[in-house]
Amino acid sequence: MKALISIAAVLAAATFAHSANATLISGDVTNAGSYAGIVTSSNAWITSSALDGQMVNFWTFDAKAGDSLSLLVSSSAIEFGLSLYRGIVEETELLFAGFDNAGDFGDNVFIAGTNPVTGALGTALLDIFLTDGGSYTIAVGGEQGLSFDGLFAYDMKVSRVPEPGTLGLFAAAMLTIFGMRRIRSKR
Repeated sequence: MKALISIAAVLAAATFAHSANATLISGDVTNAGSYAGIVTSSNAWITSSALDGQMVNFWTFDAKAGDSLSLLVSSSAIEFGLSLYRGIVEETELLFAGFDNAGDFGDNVFIAGTNPVTGALGTALLDIFLTDGGSYTIAVGGEQGLSFDGLFAYDMKVSRVPEPGTLGLFAAAMLTIFGMRRIRSKR
């Protein structure tokens, strides 16, 4: 009976962790563009106190080695901070390892982040070169010094530049098409 209860407890914990993690991630930004989000804390990013995906939003994307990324967050509500990690943030990492806006936590490797001292000037990460391919997470949250409860909206622009090999392949294809058209027009 104890074994059955233990198995049921493990299954319940796994089910809870999986269903809770589904709401942890705000969305996928693999395709560049504009995205909107809302956080429920004015300072969870700056105090590294995020316990869920509502206090600090976590956006994921996949990239190839050599890609470049630029992020810009704007809001009329509060100042925001940004952090970029290689890896996908999981709920258990927030609960046990603890969120860190300027360093590694859990299995997530810190790549870049805004400087909280610069305030509104620090809401962009520009031309971040991604040395490794794989999955990445962007953390977006409030960097106010004082804690306020409420809903704080923001807009995030994501710009991606593919790795140079992709651009070279595209250029070669365009030159081939141009060359074929030129040969045909001379006949």
